[in-house]
Amino acid sequence: MTRSYEEASTTRRARLPAETRSDGAVFEQTYRLAVQVMERRELLGLTQIELAEKTGIDQGDISRIERGSIFPNEKTLLRLADALGAEWRLIDKATTGIQLRGRCRATESPRE
Repeated sequence: MTRSYEEASTTRRARLPAETRSDGAVFEQTYRLAVQVMERRELLGLTQIELAEKTGIDQGDISRIERGSIFPNEKTLLRLADALGAEWRLIDKATTGIQLRGRCRATESPRE
């Protein structure tokens, strides 16, 4: 019988030490943020350079955030959210079922 990826990975994660499991949660959180920033930037028709100009954040740092290489601090998150017409807010993890410290939510329509 063939197992799905989800079944195999769930079994493997259950055997990992707690510290390693928490590292995975941090990676997931960073990846979700990276995808949100990139999708919102592209939806607005902005390049990384244009976003850098709007935020005062170095384009290389925006690239690293979008790749998930770094997780921005609160000040950077707020600058990104403002430039992307989004808000940064805390969401009850019981509601989402995932452990995120925040989530971007769009508040303005894409640039024409």
